[in-house]
Amino acid sequence: MKRRLLMTMMAMVLAFSFTGCGNKKADETTATTEAASEVKDEFIKFVGTDIPKMDTEEAEIMKKFNSYFAEGTAVDTDALLKDLTDNLLPNYKTFLDDVQAIEVKTDEVKALKDQYYDAMNAQYEAMQKVESAVKDKNKDIQTEAQKLLSDAQSKYTAYNDAVYALAQKENVTLNGEIATTATSEAGSTTEANTEAIDPSEAMTDEVETTEAAQ
Repeated sequence: MKRRLLMTMMAMVLAFSFTGCGNKKADETTATTEAASEVKDEFIKFVGTDIPKMDTEEAEIMKKFNSYFAEGTAVDTDALLKDLTDNLLPNYKTFLDDVQAIEVKTDEVKALKDQYYDAMNAQYEAMQKVESAVKDKNKDIQTEAQKLLSDAQSKYTAYNDAVYALAQKENVTLNGEIATTATSEAGSTTEANTEAIDPSEAMTDEVETTEAAQ
């Protein structure tokens, strides 16, 4: 984006040397308007189309992960470990790769994409910690997983705040509590379901029981 603007400014300087000062203001206004439109258009596509597709993909993975920690039931750690290794973590890695593959050009939307990816990657790392905790029967790793889940939620909140801020700046209307739903020129979309259930309490008894049996 900066390089494009710099080249635009250089072209304006060359044009000024031939046409005089009469067209300078008009050229500057046109360049500024085009740049602003580019950010707004890309923002609407990113928030209204690209991310909702990613959220749907991620929500399916997290729904399965969270099902192992249903309230009032013991965690089947053997089934959880197998599912994490064979399905959940590989599928989540594919989801992260899909996020990275989203093409963005403007600095403003690239910053949003980076924030979204960082939040999702923190959750992925938390799930990896859960896998290690179950495999090694290690409660300290459970604690690390808990912290990563908290960090992921904080990062996701910061991402949402950044989305709302850019929407306000670009005069784009957002719908719903989750800032991945845009209606201005984008149509209706689905909301994100990114929050994982904290597995620490649900897993503690199971891990301790397994350790005692050894």
